[in-house]
Amino acid sequence: MVFGLFKKRDPVCGMKEEDGKGQIYQGKWFCSDTCLNTYKDKEKKSEKHAGGSCCH
Repeated sequence: MVFGLFKKRDPVCGMKEEDGKGQIYQGKWFCSDTCLNTYKDKEKKSEKHAGGSCCH
């Protein structure tokens, strides 16, 4: 059986997608607001340092 083989995974906690639960943000599925907010926080931090040195 291949049930769940093509389900999306939460990029923060790794939980498999459950029908009718969670939310999509930028094409990624998140199981909860907590995981979504964690992902957004990491995004902001990586954008902040994307320009190279943080000491310029």
